[in-house]
Amino acid sequence: MKVESAFTSAVQQPELTGNQPPVNNPVYRLGKLVTGKRGRWVVLIVWILLTGLMSSLPPKLSSLYDDNLASDIGDQESVRASKLLEQAFPDRKGLPAIIAFYNPSGLTDSDFATAQKVSDWLVSGNQPAKVGQVLSIYTVPQSRSQLVSANGTTMTMIVSLNILSSSDKSLTDSVKAIRAFTDPLDGHGSSLQVKVTGAGGVAADAQLVFTGTDVTLLLTTVALVLVLLIVIYRSPVLALLPLIAVGITQSVIGGILALAVKANLFGISQMDSSIMTILLFGAGTDYTIFLISRYREELHSAPDRLTALRNAYFGVASAILSSAGTVIAALLVLLLAIVGIYHSLGPSLATAIAVMLIAGLTLVPALLAILGSFAFWPFRPDLKKDKAISTKPTFWGKLARQVSHHPLVAVLGSLVFLLILSLGNLGVNEVYNFLTGFRQPTASASGYKILANNFEPGALAPFDVVIQLKDGTNAYQKLVEIDQISQAIATNSNVAMVSGPTRPDGKTPSVDPASLQQQFATLPPALTEAIRSGKMPTTGSMPGGSSLNPQIIGLYAQTISYISPSNTVVRLQITLKSDPYGVPALDSVSPIRTIAKQATQKAGLGENVSLTGMTAQLDDTRQASDHDKLIVIPLVILLTGLILGLLLRSLVAPLFLLAAVLLNFFAALGISSFLFTTIQGDDGLSYATPLYAFIFLVALGADYTIFLMSRVREEVAKLGLVEGTQKAVTNTGGVITSAGIILAGTFLVLTTLPLRDLYQLGIVVAVGILLDTFIVRGLLVPGVVLLLGDATWWPGKRLKTK
Repeated sequence: MKVESAFTSAVQQPELTGNQPPVNNPVYRLGKLVTGKRGRWVVLIVWILLTGLMSSLPPKLSSLYDDNLASDIGDQESVRASKLLEQAFPDRKGLPAIIAFYNPSGLTDSDFATAQKVSDWLVSGNQPAKVGQVLSIYTVPQSRSQLVSANGTTMTMIVSLNILSSSDKSLTDSVKAIRAFTDPLDGHGSSLQVKVTGAGGVAADAQLVFTGTDVTLLLTTVALVLVLLIVIYRSPVLALLPLIAVGITQSVIGGILALAVKANLFGISQMDSSIMTILLFGAGTDYTIFLISRYREELHSAPDRLTALRNAYFGVASAILSSAGTVIAALLVLLLAIVGIYHSLGPSLATAIAVMLIAGLTLVPALLAILGSFAFWPFRPDLKKDKAISTKPTFWGKLARQVSHHPLVAVLGSLVFLLILSLGNLGVNEVYNFLTGFRQPTASASGYKILANNFEPGALAPFDVVIQLKDGTNAYQKLVEIDQISQAIATNSNVAMVSGPTRPDGKTPSVDPASLQQQFATLPPALTEAIRSGKMPTTGSMPGGSSLNPQIIGLYAQTISYISPSNTVVRLQITLKSDPYGVPALDSVSPIRTIAKQATQKAGLGENVSLTGMTAQLDDTRQASDHDKLIVIPLVILLTGLILGLLLRSLVAPLFLLAAVLLNFFAALGISSFLFTTIQGDDGLSYATPLYAFIFLVALGADYTIFLMSRVREEVAKLGLVEGTQKAVTNTGGVITSAGIILAGTFLVLTTLPLRDLYQLGIVVAVGILLDTFIVRGLLVPGVVLLLGDATWWPGKRLKTK
């Protein structure tokens, strides 16, 4: 019973009775402790010591970023198939970089000679250390039909980089070294263009565009918050207070997260860190504003400054605790997600908010106690004058009065407005193409456009069907059956070409598979082993070499890309007719998988068939993302509702408050989608944007809900329904507006970063916060409270309703 009572005291908004401080309440006692003559200094010293300790501990968080987290999709089929390929084809490990050679007038002999110089350099021994196999028309002449476009304007060269992680710093160095060799050839004395793109080029550009963004993001956010706070409070001291608190807290958080990552508790990417910076400044400023605004209000009635501060602490601490608890709970739900871009965000941001909460309840009030009236310099509050000014009608006072007179109009008007904005969601696609995710020109994006315009769209990223043959089966003895599987896959309407051991160029086999199978069986083992080792001897040095067919030897040499050295794993490469990153391509994955499995079973080669490659991985990402949304969204709604119910002691209020938050989310997403697609011409929303935005808008929207509704409950209990609601909206309107503008501003800072995902997230959340601040909290919520009256608090105790 005592535990339950303590918990209830912590999350429920206390009801003040006059100006009598509830000295036995644990919240009041904590406020008294951290603002006491000794306590305030102890708190400050502890935080300073923690900052020094965590800032000095190695390693730095920035050195531990793992950008592979964003592409992690757990143990999905494409991941398992990729691991199988790495084991079966050890020479295929690494990231491919594609060098595109393009001449709009058609490649000339001089252009080909230039390309040969690049190919020769890449295999010369003077190439960058991480360069592995090189596929070009000079290293594998048989690949000409695949590497040179049908219109003769473009040629590709595929360079395998012996780097397994896209966050490996040596990736940038390798791509820089290749570009240092190729860039002087780009447009030099001719119309030839040379661009380095592909997965390796894109990953390197992603590292390069993020260089220095941590500092830029931090400085931009600090400048924005400082300017807004000075405008709002006209006091440089009050403006600096939240910045100092967040700065100290951020240093401590950085150390804690670095230790956690080092201990392998969880990982963090640079994108996670960018979002964390924004969230910390937004939430930290909100908590500070909530306390300062109530502090100024209490100064009018409290006998002295310290009592006013403690009463203010008592009045808002539970709201801050509940607000932070909602955000933390929502973020921790992300731990249940499969997709790494969601999963990695949860623990790091939840940790950051938890530390910021502790700072908001200890460091901020301690600093206010230390600063005293100097906190308001140079406009120290004149209580008599301020009280006279406070009686004048304000914007929020006028709005509250209108809502109280016409609650039905306020509710219907805001509902219609939000529903109209929500219509912007109709017909909007989710985008999975990370190659188009850069918001500034990059060499890899330019190369991608060249390839997209001159090759079959699917040639930009073919994907693989991986067949692990049943025990005892030798692929070279089953070439007829393997070709039948290739033919079956080719019947899919979106398949442009199937390449495999019987058709390495993707065309109808030049030699009948049955005949090919027989002739491969006659090749001397020493010859086949030499071909696989890359040290193929001359036919004259082999027993019976003069009788060997050079065409058969050449065809066998091409099979090693499709049949593993153990002869037990077969790889079929699929080239689609459509954009391999687009929704039609993703929709083709499941039908192709079904065809491949059925054909393999029919051929008697077993049932172990899986798909991997970029298109298959993106389809798995889509499936996993949809699964995560079905898990995360209901749980976040449930947890938010429970916290609201505990705080407000009501079952009814959480229902309409959550409905309002959800409608606000759809409205923000709708108007933002209209901006992105109709006005800016984007293909759609990044697939991660809706869930990210949902988490932040529901959790952060609950902040303002809690702050408003806890005050409504307090005032209605003292003044009655109409007057209490009016006073609550009037007194919290300015605070919520200030906090909302600052929070929206901090998220808009994300639009300065070079990635589409962060740009879209910043816009959606900022729009949602502003809608929440002015429409939901100003009109919809107070209107519903006035219409429902005493039913708002059911089944809690009845409040005054005069």
